[in-house]
Amino acid sequence: MPATADRAAARRAATVATAWQLRVLAGWLPPASSGMVRAFAAPLEIANIESQLEQVTHGTSASSIPLGTLGVAWPSVRRARTADELRTLLARSAWGDPGGVDRTTVALGLRVAWARRLARQTRLAATWAHGGAALLAARERLAFDRGIAEPTSRELDRLLGTGWRRASTPAEFAERLPTVAWVFDEVTTTDDLWRGEVAIVRRVAEDARRVADGARNGRDTIVSVMALLLVDLWQVHAAIEAAGRTPIVTEVFDAVA
Repeated sequence: MPATADRAAARRAATVATAWQLRVLAGWLPPASSGMVRAFAAPLEIANIESQLEQVTHGTSASSIPLGTLGVAWPSVRRARTADELRTLLARSAWGDPGGVDRTTVALGLRVAWARRLARQTRLAATWAHGGAALLAARERLAFDRGIAEPTSRELDRLLGTGWRRASTPAEFAERLPTVAWVFDEVTTTDDLWRGEVAIVRRVAEDARRVADGARNGRDTIVSVMALLLVDLWQVHAAIEAAGRTPIVTEVFDAVA
């Protein structure tokens, strides 16, 4: 990549590299593991779907991430010509109905659906997925004060129980969702919710490295290797966003690093 590349080009290059690594890994695994790999390729498919939504809604154009056989709905969604058609195609797939066609509703619906798909892989992955779902719910309710489409709300209920619906502070989220309270350990106010994302990435990295270093055969080891690929991608994206920005917010930079 040229040194003059902008942040968007740099992020895309990093994402394409991760997609290729997942595709190579999928080629080495038995066919029965394909669903597991697709679950970890889901963030890349989400990026493609959101780009397609922007294209059909606003006429923008962007190159998609090559997914090969790892796309669940992408082979059909990429041919959608309207937002309503895109929603219908998602509803017919493993992603499910996001509950609307606007960017915010689709983005949240896809991410909660990813948590649901991830939670089905292994108990270890379920821990991460539940933490991510709790943070998504907290952001919508506390940071953005937005309603959540009913299909997505029901998905959150299935993942977390209904306690999230009655929580109005980070402390209440931790209290009402004790199994994911660790997400909110360093979150004291709504402005601190970004620390919850960092806590999730750290938890995934620590859990995955411990399992991967054990070098035992089994689904948890495969899951851990793929999780570490996504952690690396998250860190690279964070570094790209921080590069060249002044002044640097050292508190955030230190937490991410």
